[in-house]
Amino acid sequence: MKILFASFSILPNRGAAGFVTESLANNFGPDEMTVVGEQLMGLGRIKRDAKFPAYYYIWSNFSWKGKGKRFFLPFRWMIFPFVLLRMWMILKREKCDYVLGTYPDNYYLYASYLIAKWSKTPFSSYFHNTYLENRKGGIHRWFAERIQPKIFDYSDYIFVMSEGMQGAYEKSYPGIDKFVPLIHTFEEYPQEETPTDVEAVKDKYDFLLIGNFNNSNIESTASLVDALKQEPRINIKMFTHVEKTLLRMRGIDVDAVDYRGFVKQEDFYKELMNNDVCVLTHGFTGGYTQVEYETIFPTRTINFLISGLPIFAHSPSFAFLTRFLRKHDCAEIVDVADAEEVLKQARYLIDNPARRKELADNARKAAAEFYGPNVAAFLKGKLEDARSQNR
Repeated sequence: MKILFASFSILPNRGAAGFVTESLANNFGPDEMTVVGEQLMGLGRIKRDAKFPAYYYIWSNFSWKGKGKRFFLPFRWMIFPFVLLRMWMILKREKCDYVLGTYPDNYYLYASYLIAKWSKTPFSSYFHNTYLENRKGGIHRWFAERIQPKIFDYSDYIFVMSEGMQGAYEKSYPGIDKFVPLIHTFEEYPQEETPTDVEAVKDKYDFLLIGNFNNSNIESTASLVDALKQEPRINIKMFTHVEKTLLRMRGIDVDAVDYRGFVKQEDFYKELMNNDVCVLTHGFTGGYTQVEYETIFPTRTINFLISGLPIFAHSPSFAFLTRFLRKHDCAEIVDVADAEEVLKQARYLIDNPARRKELADNARKAAAEFYGPNVAAFLKGKLEDARSQNR
């Protein structure tokens, strides 16, 4: 079996989806998988080792480095037939006999579904986030109502990124029994760098935020920054490709933040592990639907789990992320939208070296289930079973 793995975001495209795609795909060989994704103007391409799958880039976006993508949506759909033709040619050239289509991008998900259906190739979908459930109205809701049921129906499996998302879908679609968790992965533990001594007593502690700060977590991030800036022993550090101006517009006090911008992948763990505490923020409210806030599992969680650093989480009690962290006791959690409680728990963490060490050790243990080779083997087994049933 050889899989055509369609994901709009592949490195060097910035954002969580690209890292998820890469971490999973690179556990397959070139005879087992081919990856197809979007080429963004201004970002170039990555030349990968021959032991990894072949990666194909398709010109399907007119924005510069992904900025202002929404303004180019009409033009993007105008060239959709070209993308279909290109994907079809890749399917045939690489002799792929299974298609795996990924969301969060309905464009590449829909394209992969059409290619699979037209070529009568077995197909499964992989949802990192909810789709139809997070479309509140307008043309985007109208479109999702038409294509999601078709994709669900044609999929052998509907892979989702967590057990929390699986439970939400099974509740919403009681007649469908093919939702399967396919969790985000990491390829290897960082070995070349040693994290800071988590039990060290310092005058200043670096609390690190990373990611794309948007509706998934922007209000909790802004609240956390406002709380932590009151503690002189805490330096709030931030790695993100989101520019300061946009962060300020979204409500974050950037003057209180040690802003470091985007960190290149080759430098990521070196920079990450040169901190004292990793900070996870998860939205309590915002522009998404309730089910989305219940099921989001931030990709950066895995980076934090394997870092060897303690985690501080500001995440609501109803979220799957919170339940996961509490189950493994791998983060100091503030599950209420209360700035005073955030500050109180942060001070508790920096005043208790033994607790920091306990959280870091527990996090490493919890990370084992996300180890790439194990997740890839699970996926291979599922798709082999599906293909044999389709014969």
